[in-house]
Amino acid sequence: MRRYTLLLIALIGALALAACGATLPTAEEIVDRMEAARAATTSAHATVAIDFTSPDRSGQIVVEGWTEKTGETNAAGAPISRLRAEVLQASEKALEGTVAVSDGTTFWLYNKAENTVVTGEAGKMKEAAAATPAGPATMLTDLVAQGLDAVDLEVLGSEQVAGKDTWKVKVTPKSETSAQLQLDGLIEGTMWVDVELALPLKLTLDASDLGSGTVEVRSIETNQDIDDALFAFTPPADAEVVQAEDLAAQMQQPKAASLDEARTAVSFTLREPTYLPAGLALVEARVIGTSTVILNYGGDGGSVSLVQSNEDVGRDREPPAGSQVTEVTVGGAPSTLITGGDGEGSLLRWQSGGVRYVVAGTLPGDEAIKVAEGLK
Repeated sequence: MRRYTLLLIALIGALALAACGATLPTAEEIVDRMEAARAATTSAHATVAIDFTSPDRSGQIVVEGWTEKTGETNAAGAPISRLRAEVLQASEKALEGTVAVSDGTTFWLYNKAENTVVTGEAGKMKEAAAATPAGPATMLTDLVAQGLDAVDLEVLGSEQVAGKDTWKVKVTPKSETSAQLQLDGLIEGTMWVDVELALPLKLTLDASDLGSGTVEVRSIETNQDIDDALFAFTPPADAEVVQAEDLAAQMQQPKAASLDEARTAVSFTLREPTYLPAGLALVEARVIGTSTVILNYGGDGGSVSLVQSNEDVGRDREPPAGSQVTEVTVGGAPSTLITGGDGEGSLLRWQSGGVRYVVAGTLPGDEAIKVAEGLK
């Protein structure tokens, strides 16, 4: 199922790039022209190439996409659009022939190789893809659209892209925006904006530990009539149809896995302890979706759990009555150590490289720190 979200965010990112506009030379003009271009663009048909590199994979997807405003708005007042995207080429051959369709109310994501359809509420389409390696590309274009309160813009000069004159613009989320969205790694993008059309033709992104990528328009036409049939989809009669809500619920349930399966289930590098208290050994590995791995250790020496996640874990645990809370460091990173009143139980949590860690179990605080310091 990880393929679905990777593909979906790439498709949406491609269409978002095709549908927004900007111009130069000042930041104020960029935002004004972007808003004007979005308002004036009622439809778009584009072929887009997406190259991406992340900690666990890299590759390319070439997508042909269509998008059209319905004339309606959602509860937030944003325009509702219909879309269709088809994978023409992909480094992961199983993605070729995959189709994503939304009629503005319902979306369908059809994986031809697996003959599986994921469907759900159209408004949830982007949420389903937010954690993928290409996800920050869509987030960055959305941030630019929010205006100068969300990003810093810097004009770098002019260049040619695909034989067209463009302005080159650096786009960086402001520090307060990064904090609000919990962006732990540096996210920095560069846009090349067609001077004549006021449309971005290319976007490169460096998301630090999350990876990097390039989205480049190969061809585009706007405000043309699009056949309504492109925005309708009927699953093949023999296809497995999965509701997106059911899939999300399944993804949140811990599943037993081998250590090798746990390593490949998440997009970050899984770390393992080089030190454990005497008598402890790995009992099981459990995986939650594609974001979290829990390694449980046990034996005569007690029990310890090591949690690693690129989501916010451990912060919602209130220290029990009588416990002590101490601020310490793990590998130079600020950390919080919670120890029980009897000193025999502890929870240590910290963050490094965009990954959140928790060491918890029936061990003293100094032993929890030793386990954390020994992760490799």
